[in-house]
Amino acid sequence: MGEGEDETSSSAAAASAAAGGPKDPRKIARKYQLDLCKRAVEENIIVYLGTGCGKTHIAVLLMNELGHLIRKPSHEVCVFLAPTIPLVRQQATVIADSTNFKVQCYHGSGKNLRDHQAWEKEMAEYEHCFIKMDSIVLVVFDECHHAQAQKRHLYAQIMKVIARMFNASTELPPVPVHH
Repeated sequence: MGEGEDETSSSAAAASAAAGGPKDPRKIARKYQLDLCKRAVEENIIVYLGTGCGKTHIAVLLMNELGHLIRKPSHEVCVFLAPTIPLVRQQATVIADSTNFKVQCYHGSGKNLRDHQAWEKEMAEYEHCFIKMDSIVLVVFDECHHAQAQKRHLYAQIMKVIARMFNASTELPPVPVHH
């Protein structure tokens, strides 16, 4: 089970998927998760909650809310980043089990995408060979504490690119932390 997913919510999502109907993560969400999702639709936020409190489900709720932007025929995407291969796999499974989105899992030693040609072939399925920054409508950083400016962690480098992109067009809004 994913971080923040308890057996009840996991069972409910599995039952919905088994029934063949549309998956609605709102049905199993707690009020504070729905409230934080609503805030995340309105502004950039960092969700700081303890283990098992449902941070992953909040991200799933947000993806669901932005679904109209990322469903076909749109070329926009949601990117969920996780710092380790086990977390990438775990979170991809949670997202796939909780939504009707096509979820792809990419990580360092996964699909043998060791060269540009292999990457182009994989991305051809998405009608383009790379993902442009302006096609990303949502970025979720799992374990976001790694994105500190003084670290050379990949998260920090990605955040610098995003900040430069926003600063070129508009002022980057502050990111409040919600407990």
